[in-house]
Amino acid sequence: MKYKLLATDMDGTLLKNNKNISSRDLNALESASKKGIEIVIATGRSYSTLKKYTDLFSFDCYLITNNGAIIRNKVHDVEKSVYLEPEATTEIIKILNNQNVYFHSSDADNIYIQSYKARFWEAKRFLQHEFSNPFSLYKSLILKMIFDKNLKKIDFHKISDQKISINTFFILSEEEQVLSKIKAQLNQIKGVAVTSSSSNNIEALSDRASKGAALNYVGEKLQIQKKEMIAIGDQLNDLSMIQSSGLGVAMANADEKVLEEADWVTKSNEEHGVAYVIEQLL
Repeated sequence: MKYKLLATDMDGTLLKNNKNISSRDLNALESASKKGIEIVIATGRSYSTLKKYTDLFSFDCYLITNNGAIIRNKVHDVEKSVYLEPEATTEIIKILNNQNVYFHSSDADNIYIQSYKARFWEAKRFLQHEFSNPFSLYKSLILKMIFDKNLKKIDFHKISDQKISINTFFILSEEEQVLSKIKAQLNQIKGVAVTSSSSNNIEALSDRASKGAALNYVGEKLQIQKKEMIAIGDQLNDLSMIQSSGLGVAMANADEKVLEEADWVTKSNEEHGVAYVIEQLL
């Protein structure tokens, strides 16, 4: 089979544990692009947290962000956006406000938070892998909190009054039982799908959106058939695109269910698993 498209997840897949892209992975993607392979980035991240990586690319590519709720074309303009229904958004907020968990919501341009303090500590947890020097970490956090124009503090109790349409919610907790309880409640809301990009989070979005559905859309736009696609991922939010591609690839560090569903298993994200796929198959 001659593959024409490669879609890759970011965290746990293309990104190493320190949240960087290795030069080997980056060079492999660039090499595949030069050979005519369409590269698609498919991530649960919002565009504002993805841009620093796409700025490294020498090639143009489609971006699937927010777990498939938003699709950006090769110049990164929004081509398709799937919002949660207002009633579903209100119900989600009601459930989350009754739990002691961190959460934020996103649309194509912004990340909406309840508290700068809560955001600071969540960002610290997320970014600490990138910094060996604590001073540099805290400096970066403070600058992000002050100058990040995509970060908006809102009153979620009054979100309907602010006329904000939401694509996704991200919920974080280290307590598995708490996440399980929230997931069960969210699954009862009409029109809502629940997925996960790590063992300590769940993400809520429209049941009309997924990485798989978004990849199908991109394939149609580029006139590429499913059997000509490779999709690589490691978590449950990657399952839909792994299952709907010609070749679904799991990282060696993938969730057990992803490993079971994949057609092929590559090396881990620490061992340049994306580059290994390209070197072996493309």
